[in-house]
Amino acid sequence: MPLTKFQSQVLGLLAAKRDLNSFIAGGIALNREGPRYSRDVDIFHDSEERLEIAANADAEILTRAGMKFTWTQILTGKREAEVERLNDRLRLEWVHDSAFRFFPAQRDELFGYVLHPADLATNKASAAADRREPRDIIDLLTIHEHILPLGATITAAVGRFPGQSPEEMLSDIKRHSRFTAEDFRVLSVEEPIDVADVHNRIRRMLDKAEMFISNIPSHAVGMLFLDGGLPTEPDINRLGLYEHRIGAVGGVWPSSPDISRAMLENYGQGNH
Repeated sequence: MPLTKFQSQVLGLLAAKRDLNSFIAGGIALNREGPRYSRDVDIFHDSEERLEIAANADAEILTRAGMKFTWTQILTGKREAEVERLNDRLRLEWVHDSAFRFFPAQRDELFGYVLHPADLATNKASAAADRREPRDIIDLLTIHEHILPLGATITAAVGRFPGQSPEEMLSDIKRHSRFTAEDFRVLSVEEPIDVADVHNRIRRMLDKAEMFISNIPSHAVGMLFLDGGLPTEPDINRLGLYEHRIGAVGGVWPSSPDISRAMLENYGQGNH
């Protein structure tokens, strides 16, 4: 699991303060079974008031633990800080994010509460369409191969982030997906990146996503499809066999705690 000892220590201290309205998201959550080390911790909130309360409480916890804590940015909807101990340093970001998602935040032993993998995936697809960052395309490969294929991720993402069609989002991701070996070398990863292999996997991922998106009917766009409670890429010719999930404020609870646990266990095992 790509977490440093210092990251694990910080997350352990913060976990007790996480809840349904203050939860871990971003790259550090996405890469719990992925290849990339994240350099920051993103903590999401659905209101400015909750963000401010949580940020101040977390700062107090880390300071009491003997860490050097420094605010680096305080804005409406966002706080940034650096926490240090000895030679280790970590950036923390408290972010105000929309409460509109497919699932509520999930109870988690490591993070306290964490954004559901399907919502992490759709967040990343939207981000990768908006910017050109090598970390995004590596994270999309992790999503495609271990959480939810890219085509299904994109068609669900446009339901959470309206304003683009799946074709437009995929086009933007393609435009932002061309990187050199030097671009990838700046990433902190568990094992060296095989650039030729990554480029081949990116091409296959994008080709498969394009085929799925070109065939899915318009009435199914914006939905997440579940099979036995688990997000999946559906058989387009048999859409009626799946549960159709649309986003909601706060997300939609699974029908039982067992399904909720299975979702996270399924993610950890790299299945979809």
